Amino acid sequence: MKPLLSYETIIESLLFVVGEEGMEVRALADTLDISEAAAREQLSKLEASFKDSGRPFQLIESAGVYKLVTVPEVSEYIQRYVGTMAEQALSRAAMETLVIIAYKQPVTRADIEEVRGVKVERVIHTLLSKGLIESAGRAKTIGRAKLYRTTEHFLDHFGFNSLDELPPLTFEDELTDEGDLFFGQPSAITQDRLENE
Repeated sequence: MKPLLSYETIIESLLFVVGEEGMEVRALADTLDISEAAAREQLSKLEASFKDSGRPFQLIESAGVYKLVTVPEVSEYIQRYVGTMAEQALSRAAMETLVIIAYKQPVTRADIEEVRGVKVERVIHTLLSKGLIESAGRAKTIGRAKLYRTTEHFLDHFGFNSLDELPPLTFEDELTDEGDLFFGQPSAITQDRLENE
């Protein structure tokens, strides 16, 4: 049965929600309960709709995965805004998550959550939006979880020339002095948890 909303509206919503993960045609077809050929046709219609309406979005396809991205014409303003965001102070949660990624990279979200003991999905999104971390491929384990690592901007932001300049971890119970040096305030992450998780 055809949905009340148009396929274009549903597809755009799905691609918005999955974000940088993108969506394969098969998954899209299964979700909409249509054939893969019909799903490709709806994707083409959505792309044409973006072009005709002058909206700042476009569809890109890579290795069979479709993603919703902004058009190149707005990249200057997005980069300017992201640069401004990166200059804003990081929260304690963001700093602690960043410390784990910096010292254990590449690392999965599940690994980070195991060390911190709390969910970090929103924090990772913040760090990605600030350009301090980036995707580092997929783990070679069941589920192929996404890996994260720090970026060149991370080095610039904290005044490092390379990761070799990260403050050495000590055998103290907490990353206090290193946290001060690295982030300007203490971190609650323990040395033992970083080294042994």
